[in-house]
Amino acid sequence: MSEKFNNTEVVLLDKVNQLIDDNLGNESFSSDTICKEFGLSRSQLFRLIKESSDLSISLYIRQRKLQKAKELLLNSELKISEITYAVGIDSPQSFSKYFTETYGVSPTEYRKNKDKLIVQNYNQNTDSEIITEKRVSKKSFNKNWLWVIPILLILFSSIYFFQNNTTTNNQLNTDNSIAILPFKNIGNIDNSFFAEGLMEQVHSSLTLLKKLKVISKNSSSQFKDSPKTIPQIANELQVTYILDGTIKQVGSKLLVSIELVKAKEDRTIWIKSFEAETNDVIGITNKITKEIVEVLHEQLSDIDTKQLNKIQTTNTEAYNEYLQGRQLLATRTKEKMIASLEKMDRAIALDPSFADAYASKASVYFFLGNLNYINIDSSFRMAEQEALEAIRIDVANAEAYGLLAAIYQDQHKWEQANTTFQIALRCNPNNAQVNYWYSLMLRSFGMLDEALEYSTKALSLDPLSPVILAGHIRNCSYSNKIALANEAIKKGELLFNDSYLFYWSTGYHYLHIKDYPKALSDLTKAQKLNPTVKGVNAAIAYTQACMGQDAAAKTYLANLPNMPENYTYFAMVYAGLKDKENSFKYLEQMATLKQIPLDIKVSPFFRYLDGDKRFNELLKRFGLLDVKVEVE
Repeated sequence: MSEKFNNTEVVLLDKVNQLIDDNLGNESFSSDTICKEFGLSRSQLFRLIKESSDLSISLYIRQRKLQKAKELLLNSELKISEITYAVGIDSPQSFSKYFTETYGVSPTEYRKNKDKLIVQNYNQNTDSEIITEKRVSKKSFNKNWLWVIPILLILFSSIYFFQNNTTTNNQLNTDNSIAILPFKNIGNIDNSFFAEGLMEQVHSSLTLLKKLKVISKNSSSQFKDSPKTIPQIANELQVTYILDGTIKQVGSKLLVSIELVKAKEDRTIWIKSFEAETNDVIGITNKITKEIVEVLHEQLSDIDTKQLNKIQTTNTEAYNEYLQGRQLLATRTKEKMIASLEKMDRAIALDPSFADAYASKASVYFFLGNLNYINIDSSFRMAEQEALEAIRIDVANAEAYGLLAAIYQDQHKWEQANTTFQIALRCNPNNAQVNYWYSLMLRSFGMLDEALEYSTKALSLDPLSPVILAGHIRNCSYSNKIALANEAIKKGELLFNDSYLFYWSTGYHYLHIKDYPKALSDLTKAQKLNPTVKGVNAAIAYTQACMGQDAAAKTYLANLPNMPENYTYFAMVYAGLKDKENSFKYLEQMATLKQIPLDIKVSPFFRYLDGDKRFNELLKRFGLLDVKVEVE
């Protein structure tokens, strides 16, 4: 420090340092902020900094950021990308460059020994039923969660504060609604995944916009090669705009044509052709998305712009593997989902910082367990591991948060699940699946009005999903909104009269209102459409018991194997027979296994037990008696 420095300047420099440190994560922080705070001119600030460090103002601020980053590298489990944004540097590439120039070693090398330990933990594998499960110690996961989630909560609370106070997740302008039809590949059929991938990327980008309702790919994809007119499609999906496109690969170039139609008038309001290299799919996606936003007169916030400009990978080969893996994942078949894992592994090997590939890998593990293809505990552990890795790389990865929330819900970690669901929806309020999953958890809490709000949003985003409609019918019914339930049932009769899920849900509705003959009729239809679903068979036996057909219900119980996976069904049917002791017997056996029936608090199956102190004790044991969570 210069000998010309006096005590006043030393104190002032300390205050400047404190102001810089307090604004490390603020990318808009600059020398102007300092001048305004302390009433200094730029020349006065320059002299103060120059004489203390021989650095320019901008380099001095950067040095303070790098010092903090160095501490985080040593003392936290945060990823390089997370540290980058935590200290307010614009990109991981810039951070790595500045760090190396300052300290003579890259950030990765600086924490190399710690990362070696992490890699060793991640690579301690053990065989599962189908695939290899990566084991991570409990201690490691606790550290990951303790470091990642609290920081993210603070981050997202500040980032989304203004947006959440201007537009809530469930209040969208219905005039600004759009469906993106599957893009047509008019070139080499082997490259059809380019069309699928571009459509998915445009869809994913548009879903980030808070004031735009974007229909789920699940619903819009059902109109692939459809003979229906644009107005017909828009009417079924309840949208104002339809986006369509074609893509052709010529050598190393992609030729893309995009058309935006105002559906009611069947009028093209915008059409444009784009050309890009095959290794710039993300770049062309951003161009397309921004132009669509301008046409729709949407205003982008700084956060929206940053999200749209975010490039998940620059490795073309990794991106191609990822796109093919996503197509395989969408089939939900065992063999193709395992093939999807292999694709995602190759994508990650080619680009270890590819967050979406980790998130997709987490999805594969989750659905392998959820669909009973592998042990569910193993699948959820692996899904959690991959989802956390995705978040460590990309702190705004909605898919990863949604999966984590669903896993924590299954583990009865209610507060953790609630918080993580909310982060997922802040990242992407247009995610129909996450809105739906969140509604199911709120229903299990007995927060029925809130559950209905989120399932209504989910259904508006994915109106052709039999799964979401089925859950929505039950939300309407259990919240005693019978007119709404009947309206949803009427809609389902037109769309899903060949779906066992539809009749399963209507059967539950009629059980709730005690119309047992109608319940039995619809549950029997569900059974005929899919005779392998145990829950349907148990519901039929319960209904028979409620109708006084005790012999049929007891025959069902006599033939039901006495094993843990059937304890729910024993408890249900015994409750229907008004046999409290046996019903509680099986509920207690479930509780010893840390399990509890879904919707036990609101389901008609256990209504007979409500009021018994044992029932309340059971709810209390699982944190469901007086559960209180904040809903945004």
